Amino acid sequence: MLDENDFPCFILAGDAVDIVQWICFTLVKEAFMRKNWVIFSTGILLLALSAFAQEQVTAPAPVEDELWASLVGEWEGWSEDALGRSEDEVEVEWELRKQFIRTKVTAKDKSMVYKMVGYATKDPATGAITSYWFDSMRGVYRGTETRTGNKFTLRLEGPATIERTYELVDNKLIGTYQVTQPDGKVIEGKSELMRKVKKAKKS
Repeated sequence: MLDENDFPCFILAGDAVDIVQWICFTLVKEAFMRKNWVIFSTGILLLALSAFAQEQVTAPAPVEDELWASLVGEWEGWSEDALGRSEDEVEVEWELRKQFIRTKVTAKDKSMVYKMVGYATKDPATGAITSYWFDSMRGVYRGTETRTGNKFTLRLEGPATIERTYELVDNKLIGTYQVTQPDGKVIEGKSELMRKVKKAKKS
């Protein structure tokens, strides 16, 4: 097995993949030292293909989750707290061969437009749900999700601590939220989202 500290590379499993990896690694390392960028680029491409080959063998089955599946689509609604009211749009869809579910949020109020995107998945062994979220303030958050029936709570830890609880009722998400700001101030509010009904195309 290669020493991963010698040069950035993928450490792959399986004898055949190990051999390909060793050849690619040697090409990349020699090309880098001799500044032969054509061979260097070729080696990097082969390493990427080796990683793809490994994924074909070891990738877990697509995530199966009834609640997430029911959330896929476009939603619109509002959020309201002591700071005011925003008009919200949410888009939920599967990503990366259904290994993750992506949520995009846009909230507009009188003074600004706030955006956030998150990627969530399940641990194949334990079923635990984790997620990472990124917002238009350059904030990075780590999320956890817990559930009781059709009610779920998403907790985000980052520049602020955000906890949102929603219940899915028919085609409506009814929720409450609490935001603990960096200065310790707590803001509580409520939110409601309705599934968008796409207009039928004119024939």
